[in-house]
Formats: sequence, C-alpha cells, structure tokens
Amino acid sequence: MKINRNRFIDNNEGIGFITALIYSLPSIPITSAQFIVYILIPPIFSVMPTVGIALTGLAIMLSRIVDMISDPLMGTFLDRLVSKLGWKIWLVLGFPLITIGIYVLLNPIREFEVVSLFFGLVIVTLGWTFFSIPWWSIGIYISGNSSSKRFKVVSVREFLTIPGIILGLLIAYFSDISGEIYLIASLLLLTPILIKKIPIPKPNLKKSNNFLLSIRNLFENDKNFRNLCAAYFFIGLSNGITSILFILFVENIIGVSPFNFLIIYFGSAFSGLPIIYLLGLKFSKQKVWVSFIILACITFIPVYFLGNGDTYQFMTVCILSGFCLGADLILPASIQANIIFNAQERKDSVLSGKIYSVWSLIQKLSLALSAGVCLPAIGYLGFNPSEGQYLLTPLSFAYGVIPIILRLPAIFFASNLKNN
Repeated sequence: MKINRNRFIDNNEGIGFITALIYSLPSIPITSAQFIVYILIPPIFSVMPTVGIALTGLAIMLSRIVDMISDPLMGTFLDRLVSKLGWKIWLVLGFPLITIGIYVLLNPIREFEVVSLFFGLVIVTLGWTFFSIPWWSIGIYISGNSSSKRFKVVSVREFLTIPGIILGLLIAYFSDISGEIYLIASLLLLTPILIKKIPIPKPNLKKSNNFLLSIRNLFENDKNFRNLCAAYFFIGLSNGITSILFILFVENIIGVSPFNFLIIYFGSAFSGLPIIYLLGLKFSKQKVWVSFIILACITFIPVYFLGNGDTYQFMTVCILSGFCLGADLILPASIQANIIFNAQERKDSVLSGKIYSVWSLIQKLSLALSAGVCLPAIGYLGFNPSEGQYLLTPLSFAYGVIPIILRLPAIFFASNLKNN
C-alpha cells in the first residue's frame, strides 16, 4: 500500500517549542476542570445529608455511562467531518459546556443536589468529549513522523497540567463566579491555538468502516493496542480510587487539611516530569513506565497503616507517588500516539478520532467503576460521613490497598508492550 505522508509534517521540519506550547495551553483549563470533578467534587457531595457517599458514587458512575455513549459518536463524526467542517468548531464548542457544568457542580441547586451533581457531570464531560478528542488528534499531526517529536508534544501538554491544578483550586475557591473565571481563562488559553497556523489532517476517507468494526479490527490486529488499553484501564482504576478518596483520607485518617498535601503531591509530579521525559528519551518508554508502576506500588505499602498525625510519613508518600504520577501522565499517552501513527500509516486513513474516543471511553469507564463501586462500598461497610458513620478501616483499605492490587495487572499488560 502506498502511504500518504503528506498528512504529516515532514520529519526534517521538526516542531518548535513555541508550537508545542501553543498547542498545549488548553491543557491548563482542561486539567482544572478534571481536578474539580475527580478530586474536589466527590468529598463535597458525599458529606451532604441530601446526597451521601453512596449516591455520590452512583451519580458519578451513571453520568460516566451516559457520557461514554458520546465518545464513539464523536470519534466517528470527527473522522468523517474534519475535512468538511474543520476541527476548530469542536474546540470552540467544548469549553462553554464545561463552564456551565463547573458552575452547576460548585453551586448545586438547593434540595436538588443529586440532580445538580448528575447533570453537572454530564455537561462537563460532554464538553471534554467535544474538545479533547480533536485536540488529542491534532497532536499527532503537528508531531510529524518522529516518535521523539510526538513524545515532546505529549510531554509539554502534560507538563501544563500542574498549572491547571492551581487554576482548579482558584476556581473552586471563588465558586460563586466559577463559570466566569473558567470561561475567561479557557478563551485566553484557547485563542493562540485558533490563531496559530497548525498543520491539519486532510483525510482520505473513500473507504470508511463504522466505529465498532474499525476498533474491533484494531484490537484484533494490534497486540500493542490491546495491552496498552488494558494497562491504562487498570492504572485508571487505581488512580481513580486515590483521586476520589484523597481528601476524605487526609481529613479523616491523617486528621489535617488536605490542601498542603495536594500541593506537595502535584508539585512532585510537576518537578518529576522533566526527569521522566529524559528517561523516556534515553530508555524504552515501556520499561520506564513499568518501573514507575512498581515504584508506586512499593510507595503505597505503608499507607494502610497510617493514622492520625502521621503527617511526615504521608508527606513522603505524596512526594514519591506524585513523582510516579508523572510517568502515568506522559508515557502511556506517548506510546498511544505511536500506535495511532502506525495504525494510520498502515490504513492510509484517519483513525485518530476513533482511537482517541476509545482512550477517552477507557478513562471514563475506569472513573465510573472507581466511584460507582468504591464509594457505595465503603459507605456500606461503615464510612458514611453524611450519616455520622466514621469507621475508618474501609477507607484505609480502599485508599491504601486496593490501588496496589489494581496496579498488578497493569504491570503485566504494560510489560508485554513491544517496540516502545
């Protein structure tokens, strides 16, 4: 098959840091919204008498199930319509939806808190779908034919997630005007990518399979894709549980404010990203990732045994596990970008929308299961703050033990990745 390489930047042209930075700027508002939804919202609603921990988990799970329907639809339409409508329309539509959802979540309607939680989450994640799938796909095209350049784009994109955390804290603090702050910040950071001329795919879609057939063929023919998706799913489950329970664990087990530990955790991830980037350039990304998954497991072993006042011990856990988070951010995304590029080269057609919609679906499924199973389970076993139940053993076990168990199959599948 003759490969149409005009769809990508020529390998000799390279990609400058400014282009990578401009492309990556929207990572800041996207991450701020994810931080609010994944970390701040669950403990806020779980202690409300009208909601409780079980309903919070179920609402998060149901909203993710509804949202997962939009991912394959968006992936299919993107691949079909990008040559007709372009990609900018999807980017512009995404942030206003996220803005509305963030405001609803931080300002729930009195006596309708569960409804506010459900619909706020659906609106936010629909906005993510509109924006993130075409945005991730564009990253492939500005990277050219070089694996190292794709790794650079992914790394810069994930490096900006930490400023996004700070923006998320600011938005949550000013909850009454959260929508205005989010929309202004989003538009400011989105404008450069709309103005900057970035290579856009011109797909050849003379033959286009439906979503399920395209993804089934990819799963059947690409063992790397199967292993990566499986590893990423279990990592998502592990990280989802720790994200959802972080604030509850710090407040109820360690007995202090979680704010400083959040700064330490994400600050460690931020400072570790350049080191992980250099390791990924020098060694196999797959081997580096597996090493950090194992290190994260070892780091979390003492967590179950921590108790009130063990601040320094938990600080050490936050530093080491935050460092490992950097590996989860950039290495699987870089491996996936290589898989997408190779799949497109083999098929000579644009598959990125479909593949990234599967990636997004895995993220949402892992979070849905994390919240929908974990929160009701610990509530049933005796930790339910909204009803005055504070049995701490279920919380300690869920936060300190389950994430380690979930990372074990991730180690297996990630170890079977080849040529990365």
